[in-house]
Amino acid sequence: MSYLNLPRLTFAGLFQADPSTVNNDPTHYNNETFEPSFQDYQSGENLNGWWNPDGTGNWRLVGCKITKVSYSDGTEETDPTKDPVIGLSITDTENKTAAKIVDLDSQQQMVSMIWGLIVRITDGKKNLINGSYKPAAFTNIWFTRSPDLSHDAAAAAIYQSVIEDLCWDIDSFGSRYLNELKAASPEKLSIQFTLDRFNGDFTAADFTLGRIAGSIGPSYESEPDHFVIGRQLFPQAGSNCNYATALLDESQKTLILDLGNAFQFILNKESKKIVIADPTRNIVAAVDQGSSGNPDYYYLGKIEYTDLDWYASSAGVCTISLDDEGISLVKQFPLVLIDYKETQENTFTSFMTGSVLLQEFENYVCADQFVFQLNPGESCDVNLYATHLGNLIPDKTIELQLNNSFFGPTPPPVGVPKSILSFPPSIKTDSSGKATFTIKAGDPGNPREYIDGQVYGLAYSLSEDYFTNCNQSNFISLLVYDSVPQDKIDDPTWKDLLPTMQQYANLYPLMSKGIFNLADKNVVDQNAQILKLVFGKEKTDPNYMPATRDLSRDKLKMILNYLNKVIAASDPKDSITFKKI
Repeated sequence: MSYLNLPRLTFAGLFQADPSTVNNDPTHYNNETFEPSFQDYQSGENLNGWWNPDGTGNWRLVGCKITKVSYSDGTEETDPTKDPVIGLSITDTENKTAAKIVDLDSQQQMVSMIWGLIVRITDGKKNLINGSYKPAAFTNIWFTRSPDLSHDAAAAAIYQSVIEDLCWDIDSFGSRYLNELKAASPEKLSIQFTLDRFNGDFTAADFTLGRIAGSIGPSYESEPDHFVIGRQLFPQAGSNCNYATALLDESQKTLILDLGNAFQFILNKESKKIVIADPTRNIVAAVDQGSSGNPDYYYLGKIEYTDLDWYASSAGVCTISLDDEGISLVKQFPLVLIDYKETQENTFTSFMTGSVLLQEFENYVCADQFVFQLNPGESCDVNLYATHLGNLIPDKTIELQLNNSFFGPTPPPVGVPKSILSFPPSIKTDSSGKATFTIKAGDPGNPREYIDGQVYGLAYSLSEDYFTNCNQSNFISLLVYDSVPQDKIDDPTWKDLLPTMQQYANLYPLMSKGIFNLADKNVVDQNAQILKLVFGKEKTDPNYMPATRDLSRDKLKMILNYLNKVIAASDPKDSITFKKI
């Protein structure tokens, strides 16, 4: 079960992402060469501190409403008089502290994660559903989603995760949908959303805002949290499309397609509405019964995507009804999306033709969690799932190799030394189609000098394929931190802390100018109690410090032990001994 399964809701609105961008340039980490102008907004050709040097790191849901629900029997509803959940808000925390948007590293900004997000469905008086969003990174980014825009504004990407630790208060609300959702999945929900048309112009009224549309559905423990075990459709050359996912629901006799991140959108200058960039395409779903190079398409259904409210009301999720023959063919052959043209062969027969926009990749492998932070001596387990036409396949060999071509900009160098990572060259899926392997990390030894640790990329593919043929978003990103000498951890001085504290003061000017100047010993010492509180919080807490989640285990211990020394010197009874983070 996932957000594509029933019962499902759709929501749409805006999001806010407000990261500080001084750290986008890796050379800004060098305290010796840092200049005050690096904290200024970019101007003309001078990048300075890029587009948002005063960013808070906050990530929020803004004005998101439930637009449609799909019930367990496949029927749908958009009328709030029929189901009062329609039109309700999906929002984040009730507290002032927002979730945080965080890059893994200045040299790996393509897997930005959301930390500390609370997701609520509320009627304005009470929370009907309240839960914690499991931290996740975006994937399937493309930079031509909005061809009327440029740079980051033209991009789109998806987030998929789960909402955990659920609290329900729906008994007296009278929503058929919420009752069905709780009955289907009371402990955990699946959520996916697409972000696009982000405004990074600091002179604009909607600066740091963008568009969001997504879905929520049931989730089971046996499933991956961050992708759907289903049918994976790949964009074809010249299609101006992006990756999509489909799912066959035999019980409902339907094919469900998520095209939310697949099509291009533009602003219609006359209506001032965001519309499909090319509404003239006659897009149909089909299966290809032919052999390689000799397609034979069987029509399944048309994609109705041109209505102005299609995207907001569906988040791009489409359902096609299938008969028994259609179900049989979908189970046997790969899916395609075609810009359909019907060609008359003679008086009695016709056949389907047209350009293929999306083609199913029949054999597919994907990691569930694909972003990791490790300290020397630590390890992580990676779960991979291999499928053929959406079905998990056992005893399938998956090959693994280091590949650092995804990272930039450089200098400093990335992916070295290679020897500090340990992992098997290949693994096989078990009887259920799942494979788990362990990555062990050593000490990088400070190869980037002024940036802690090192970033690594790990590519994977099925043994009969090449990684270059795979979805290029499907690789594992790792940040491995440097170690700190034990004497500095146990009995740190201000001199030991200063290089790290100076970096934070340089890279996050809103913090250093408006709250705490972490490069000032007097300021740190005077606020040792509150700093100990935020540095000691769980990493998933929105109040965790630093907001960037880029502090190593050893440096965190060192900072906390220093703060404890300061507190003990002023009031011994308040001192604690740091043992474990």
